Amino acid sequence: MKERPRINYSRDFRDRGLSTLGDSLANFIFSLALSEYTGKPTGGRVPNASLAIAIERAGLKHLIPPRTDKHGKGDVAEAVIAFAWLEGAFTIEEAVEVLVRNFEDDVLHPYRSKEALGKAFGELLGLIKERLEL
Repeated sequence: MKERPRINYSRDFRDRGLSTLGDSLANFIFSLALSEYTGKPTGGRVPNASLAIAIERAGLKHLIPPRTDKHGKGDVAEAVIAFAWLEGAFTIEEAVEVLVRNFEDDVLHPYRSKEALGKAFGELLGLIKERLEL
């Protein structure tokens, strides 16, 4: 396997760069998982509201600064995902498996998908929490 390029980063989950990378990773992982779940190629975006639910379900509230709104909570969750991936704590394939295993039919529902996605991403963040001892 090819080595990842050298990237300068720190364990600062308020870092805008980590959050931006994490946003792209989360959406990519979600799109792959959704494609596998539905059996056809598709794409999607993970709402900040879902990531806010996920970070709380994973027991990572201690990483969130006080009085942070759902957008800010989503940014922290995205930064955690990026940091963990850069650290080699999980592979894209493994993250897809975690999501697919935790998807419910509501993940396709136009109104109930945020909660269903929050649950699935909560499992991924829980795995990250365990592996990085956050």
